[in-house]
Amino acid sequence: MIKIIHRYILKEIILSFIFGFLFFNFVLLIGIIFDLTELLFVENISFLDVGKLLLFKLPSSFDIVIPLSLLFASLLTFGRLSSDGEIIAFISSGINLLRIERTLLIFAFILSMVSLYFSSFLTPWCNRHYSQVFQGIIFKEPTIQIKERTITDFENRKLYTHHIDSKTGEMQKIILYEFLPQKDYLFPQIVIAQKGEFEKKNLRLEGITFYLFGKNYRILRQGEFNSQTIYSASRLLKKREEIKRTGELSLTEISQKLKKEKAKEKLDKEKIKELAVEFHGRIAIPLATFLLALLALPLGISIKRGEKSISLGISLIIAIIYYVLFLAGRFLGKGGLLPPYLAMWMPNLLLGIACIWLTRKATKI
Repeated sequence: MIKIIHRYILKEIILSFIFGFLFFNFVLLIGIIFDLTELLFVENISFLDVGKLLLFKLPSSFDIVIPLSLLFASLLTFGRLSSDGEIIAFISSGINLLRIERTLLIFAFILSMVSLYFSSFLTPWCNRHYSQVFQGIIFKEPTIQIKERTITDFENRKLYTHHIDSKTGEMQKIILYEFLPQKDYLFPQIVIAQKGEFEKKNLRLEGITFYLFGKNYRILRQGEFNSQTIYSASRLLKKREEIKRTGELSLTEISQKLKKEKAKEKLDKEKIKELAVEFHGRIAIPLATFLLALLALPLGISIKRGEKSISLGISLIIAIIYYVLFLAGRFLGKGGLLPPYLAMWMPNLLLGIACIWLTRKATKI
């Protein structure tokens, strides 16, 4: 009898989990799909490159989507069981809530480990390859990263262009802001060019006027040039090989980097806090999957309606609250207001308290 009930509940949860997984992934990827569609049909980037970008981008949100989908599936399943009176029938037959929930908890534990693997290793790997593919596309079609009347990061400079010819790629009315490495210059050097275009991997400007400001806010130096070429590709490639963004580091790499930073004679406290926050955050979110499973049973019973719209709404509300608390923890951890481990585990701690309270309340029903 118990095995039949467990199989019945597991089937309901898995089917609902698949629906939720597909739905939440679609919602999170809507913006990305629009961008990739633009690359494919407007920028004429090859289907193979766009396919690679999509393939590497898909797993980047799995560590978040997995717990959210499990919460939705659990709320939907136990909400329907409660509305149909099956929960009451189980309890009347001498089957307590913990035995009913055992199947869900085993499934949640497996998903927690899967989510942890994505967060620790697979997602950083995909992020790194996504950046490499996108960087390769930019080197082939440099104007892709530059939008009209938008400030863009370009080779440690800020670039603004008034107009880009969609056919030739020629830019008009360009402004470059560049902070020089010398400490005497507190303000950026401003370069104004009448037009410019990319030649292979380099930016060639024409009709140039530059201004350099001193400490007294006055123009310290200015001049004019017919043309200037900014070489970027080789330096960017070298930087790309040597430096990985935090989101591209695996959990093991973050741990090793954190140990190295702590072993230095002159400690970079900001860097240590940033790495510690990232390390604990990578573990905290996947393990929240198990806590959400504990939360789902008493919450689903109290809803007493197994409708998809209600379950989706409640799942999104809980996800937003958790994410806001998570962002607050990052701010408190990086700001030094709380120890990084406490700041990043605070949302899970509050979630655990809510689980205990709702479970005790449900067992009294």
